[in-house]
Amino acid sequence: MAEDDKNAVIKYLLNGICNVMGTTDFGNIEFVLYQWGQESKKIENLEKAKIEFAGKSPFSGLEELKQMIDENQTMIFVSDGNFNSGDKVQIKKMSVKIIPIFVGIDANRTILQDIATEKVVYSVTDFMQAIYECV
Repeated sequence: MAEDDKNAVIKYLLNGICNVMGTTDFGNIEFVLYQWGQESKKIENLEKAKIEFAGKSPFSGLEELKQMIDENQTMIFVSDGNFNSGDKVQIKKMSVKIIPIFVGIDANRTILQDIATEKVVYSVTDFMQAIYECV
């Protein structure tokens, strides 16, 4: 899947999450969004967030994110899974519970399944199931 297609899917996912945030089932849940990529950062406003798939994400970005993320919180990890084994080891250390959502026809589901705490990988269209796993 071309990177532009992945970006469109991410936009769909973010829109869905924003719609869920306003419901009574998730009113007391804090949704925090981080991006690991050319620039690794915390996204302050989910409604205006723009996440982009573009190129290879540097290892140093994982180190930056690890400083920002509370490892005791559940993490929904949205990725195509196309990263190396060293990155995989570091990602597994970022949270006690990781729930991956795969993006792209070229997604490496095997790697994503390996980082998943429950060994389940969700598709973007099943994002609600992934969110319910968090509560």
